[in-house]
Amino acid sequence: MKSLYRSSKKSKPQNSARLEAAQRLDVLEERDGYIGLGNQSGSSSAVNERHTRDLVSGVTRRRRYLDFLIQSYYKGKADSMEQRLKTVLRMGMYELLFTSTPDHAALNEAVELARDYVREGAASLANGILRTVLRNKDNLPVPAETPLETYLGIMYSHPDWMVKRWLGTVLKDATLKMLERNNERPVFGVHIVSGRDRVLEALEKANVAVTASELVPDFIRISSIQPLFRGGFFKDGSVRVQDEAAALVVHAMCPAREDSILDMCAAPGGKALYAALLMAETGKVVAADIHSKRLHLLDKNMELFDVSNLDMEEMDGTRPPDKWGEAFDKVLVDAPCTGLGVLSKRADMRWHREESDLKDLIQLQIRLLDGAAACVKPGGLLVYSTCTTEREENMGQVEAFLERHADFRLEPAPDIIPARLRDAQGNYESRPYESDMDGAFAARLRKK
Repeated sequence: MKSLYRSSKKSKPQNSARLEAAQRLDVLEERDGYIGLGNQSGSSSAVNERHTRDLVSGVTRRRRYLDFLIQSYYKGKADSMEQRLKTVLRMGMYELLFTSTPDHAALNEAVELARDYVREGAASLANGILRTVLRNKDNLPVPAETPLETYLGIMYSHPDWMVKRWLGTVLKDATLKMLERNNERPVFGVHIVSGRDRVLEALEKANVAVTASELVPDFIRISSIQPLFRGGFFKDGSVRVQDEAAALVVHAMCPAREDSILDMCAAPGGKALYAALLMAETGKVVAADIHSKRLHLLDKNMELFDVSNLDMEEMDGTRPPDKWGEAFDKVLVDAPCTGLGVLSKRADMRWHREESDLKDLIQLQIRLLDGAAACVKPGGLLVYSTCTTEREENMGQVEAFLERHADFRLEPAPDIIPARLRDAQGNYESRPYESDMDGAFAARLRKK
């Protein structure tokens, strides 16, 4: 397939991060893809990569609002504007309005990029529109205030249906906090598996602020993981990326020595791997998933972290094999969900999700829970978890499961989960705008 990347002979070295970002954004636009798809050229240096990633993620998050501004200041129809020019304008506006880049630098670089990446005549148009934005920086146009979901959807760059759902289930103030949180630059959770002093020294040398987790041992929070890549800490197995919210789902299961554990929807395997590490080479964790290619991402990590108590098996969790009947002490169903609790890290997810997805996902979650129930030993534990904020996928599923399965009862989260991260029923619940972590939910269902 012919590459969608088309370089410019005129590009200046200092503009390489912006050119790379523009190319990635246009790949995403043309293929209606995800952010990971756009990072295919491999042409960015380590120095430019963070800037490139910030531009790609930031423009993707703010896309609806940026397009509103483009339409407000462009004399023609923005929908008919050539895509490359629209991308350059989005990037220029993002840098002018949402970053610390000096105004003159953001403006000049955007104009040069329009000339080099689009065409000669595009530079004057970009210059005019972006200078107008700059002059009106403190008095930018705003959309009509009704309907409220459209107003907030434009201003905070979310789909109307998503905003409307939140307005209908939580207070307006909580909705605003959720919208603001989803547009923040993400903080990365990192599990230091070994060589803690070396890792912290490398981050200090790179001027990356480190916050030790108050909740999960050996976890830290950092704003950039690039120094860890450059230092080879991922390649040698010193560190792994995992948000504290996801790690706490594993702790909600309380992996113990000699446990037999099934992670039924394991791919790409972060939770299964963490459970195996916590069990210190004892017991057995089976990482199962219907998607074999994603599941086998675990292969390298099992070798990297020298894990021998972890097996993989391709399997449809809605129809587990007979050999797994009442075979496991603990079963984790980290179910496919709308993912509305991780929109800060998954900047593109808001544009790929549809409200109609919810109905299909709920049915899949029901089938997975019923399949998992058959795999739990009498007296064993089923943990149901998601990374969404929606009640229908969380407590609603738990209530429906208990109605179908009288042989299970709900029990509260373990002590490692603090009171501020528990819902009214005692389940683990991380609300991103309150916890400063990803969204997560986990319920413990004990088989009688």
